[in-house]
Amino acid sequence: MKVWREVLDSCPGLLCCVINLNGRLIYATNGYKAAASRLFGHECTEDRAYPPMITEIDRALHDILTSAALGRTSSIEVSEDKKIWQVTASPLRLDSTDRVAGVILRIIPGESVSSSQKQIMQSSPDILNSVPFRAGVVNQSGDFLAVNKFLASSSRVNLIGHNISEFIENDDISEILLRRSGWFECTMIGIKDGENFYSFSDSDYLDKDFINDKDIYESESGAAEIRNIRIHASPIKWNGSDEIMLTFEDFTDFKKIHEQLRRVLTFDNHTGVLNRRGMEHMILRDLSASIKYSSQLSLIMLNIDNFREILEGTGYLSGGRLIRDFVRITKKILSSRQKSVLGRWSDNEFVILSQCSGAAGVVLANDIRRLSDGVKLSAGVADLNDGAYYGVNEFIAAAYDAMTDAKRSGGNKTKLAHR
Repeated sequence: MKVWREVLDSCPGLLCCVINLNGRLIYATNGYKAAASRLFGHECTEDRAYPPMITEIDRALHDILTSAALGRTSSIEVSEDKKIWQVTASPLRLDSTDRVAGVILRIIPGESVSSSQKQIMQSSPDILNSVPFRAGVVNQSGDFLAVNKFLASSSRVNLIGHNISEFIENDDISEILLRRSGWFECTMIGIKDGENFYSFSDSDYLDKDFINDKDIYESESGAAEIRNIRIHASPIKWNGSDEIMLTFEDFTDFKKIHEQLRRVLTFDNHTGVLNRRGMEHMILRDLSASIKYSSQLSLIMLNIDNFREILEGTGYLSGGRLIRDFVRITKKILSSRQKSVLGRWSDNEFVILSQCSGAAGVVLANDIRRLSDGVKLSAGVADLNDGAYYGVNEFIAAAYDAMTDAKRSGGNKTKLAHR
């Protein structure tokens, strides 16, 4: 839980929570808890079913969470007085192509300007500046006709007279401009590394200590960087002509949080190597590829035989140092072996996936045992080509059983699995 808290709270002002595929709340930021309390009447209790399925909004939330669990980003809008809030559910994947491991639910400000206001909007800067987020007016060619103060303050250049295509990398912009409506995501250059494109300063849902601390949002150098932007387009009247208003949502920080959460799911926090979930994904991927292309693949399971004795004799901290030293030495050995990946399976168990034969896997395991000073290791090796391992569980079980056999026969040795 500490790791989830550190990741999610590393971006103050982000209103989001993480829900596992069993529908239980893993963690929610303080900002999300406050917003959910006001908008939905929710008490966000960790390790409880979420949402509680009481109101119509709860059912709508459940629908978008289900959609996200199936791999699709979806959202709903919730109104409060004259404000609109967008609630977006997006899948949390192990990588860009793998199965969904959880769901991120996020609350962001929506458009609070009514459609009637948009239709009567003319060339008055005061009216455009009343839009409480980054906004600009462009024609159907994409040339900026006007920008409000929020967008102007975020750009390194005067946007007026420039074309939107000069600052973004996305092929959908032409179609959006032709329709004069829709949205798309892109990267945008020439933008300050500053506060989020939405203006949160008047929100009742955020910690005001965070809001007033400009150092959180602005780098010391103030240098421009490439930002991830979601651009929304809607038709408006400007100087008597049919033009397009673009509003800009910066989700760079959210994307970074998403990547950090993915790493929490797939990497061991103590050693930095892949954790069991990450290794299971890697084994599944490489096993399928090796069967398809008839290539070599071996799985090595390693157990530190004397780990409990070390903990009882020298304490937990010494055990932690031993684990880190073991990982460092093993990674150094693997650096000379092509296409070998190390992962932590449990407290004192590690696994190596190597694109080599079983015989080469035995040599590798023995090299690790020989070079791991003060550490007694039992190792089991499963060779994909030595047995009919057409499933991940069978492949893992073969290596694990061989390792267990090595332990039972006195330990500190390597056994090759046979089918």
